[in-house]
Amino acid sequence: MHSSYVAITTGYLPSGIAFGALASSLHVPYYFTAALSIFVYSGAVQSAFLGYWTIGIDPLSMVFTAFLLNLRHTFYGPHIEHQRPSLGFSDILSLSPLLTDETYAISVSRPELGKRGMQSLYIYAYLIWIGGTVVGNILLKSVPPDVIGALALALPALFLGLLVPRIEHSEGLIVAVVSGIIAVAGRFLGLSDIFIIVPILSGLLVGVLLVKKRSAKND
Repeated sequence: MHSSYVAITTGYLPSGIAFGALASSLHVPYYFTAALSIFVYSGAVQSAFLGYWTIGIDPLSMVFTAFLLNLRHTFYGPHIEHQRPSLGFSDILSLSPLLTDETYAISVSRPELGKRGMQSLYIYAYLIWIGGTVVGNILLKSVPPDVIGALALALPALFLGLLVPRIEHSEGLIVAVVSGIIAVAGRFLGLSDIFIIVPILSGLLVGVLLVKKRSAKND
């Protein structure tokens, strides 16, 4: 249990600081930055907002972008519910607003984590992210930009650290590699953040095909 909180702290706090500093450097008011973390609570969507901030805010496009970027959560919830049949509808409602990539990864990798444990961890991650963005706004004036940029690597590093131990067979490795290559290619090509749905769906499709292939062999 303790290691889950350490993982969240080492990933969310530096990344929150980096986001807060970036927002401040783009002259986003501190109360906007805090409001984004409190009411949106999505690193991908909040980063997309910064892009809209620089080119001009289009509310309809922002809502559509947020929908696409968080579409992956429609796969997370059912997986957690399937893994924990004891969770009721009210439990799902209490957890879903605070569900993130990292809290999902911890939840599925530690099935022994009960409802209260998940609720505590999710709330902790939420508060750490908010605190990090506030600190980032303050630190921008006293910390070199290179240091702030390095902090942004904490969240990807955390997710990779959670992912690697879950790869227990060749199918999982193939799915991770395919999704990773497509995601990295999209980043190098400078594609929009919405592109993140492509590696997710590609990995899902490859996984389904591999599972069907393995089932066919066993039959």
